[in-house]
Amino acid sequence: MLVAGLFLVAGTMESALSAQGGSQAIPDLYHWILPVDQPGVEVATLHPNDCYVVRSASGVAFFGQPTDEMRKLQRQFVISTAHAVDEVEDHPECTRPGCHEVNRLIDQFERAMAAVNRRQRRSIDHRPSPADSFYGGAYTDVGSEERERFRNSPEQRMLFQHLATARRDNCYEAKMPRTLTIHVRDHEERLNRSGVYQGYLYVEHHHPEIAGKTVAD
Repeated sequence: MLVAGLFLVAGTMESALSAQGGSQAIPDLYHWILPVDQPGVEVATLHPNDCYVVRSASGVAFFGQPTDEMRKLQRQFVISTAHAVDEVEDHPECTRPGCHEVNRLIDQFERAMAAVNRRQRRSIDHRPSPADSFYGGAYTDVGSEERERFRNSPEQRMLFQHLATARRDNCYEAKMPRTLTIHVRDHEERLNRSGVYQGYLYVEHHHPEIAGKTVAD
């Protein structure tokens, strides 16, 4: 079954938008789902001066040997996916039937993970440290040389950084056309990771509305 260079900007999203002249496209909000055994998910195309940030994110990944129940659940997530959504009552929410199914499976995952080693579990907003061998959590990439490996390059941002930035009503600014992808931080590139990460990416366009599609790297 199918379930479906950039730098930090210190200004607020609203003030950055009002400072730009011309007719901007309306902001976009993308819901993305990343089964953690997948290499990554392509979320959005950014244009110069676009303001972007992951507003919210959830999910837990297990980096150890999964149980039979966890393997069965993981097989139900065939691919990673992303799609545009609307805000519901001032907070992001996907109301598609597929999203409800994802949340149902995630609830089952959380119950199944109660029986495994907590030291090998990592939430999506995990902040890796030497104490935990620097793995776990997720990060965005906007054009590094090797997207699927976290190297702390200027094009990569951990999601805990995004969430802290969003809480301050700030964002990151794109300097050139790029495709934004999201990946699990795991330098060992384990093949048996279990769980699902998901979240919402906000993109505020600071350029005139563009007709057609721009191809980005």
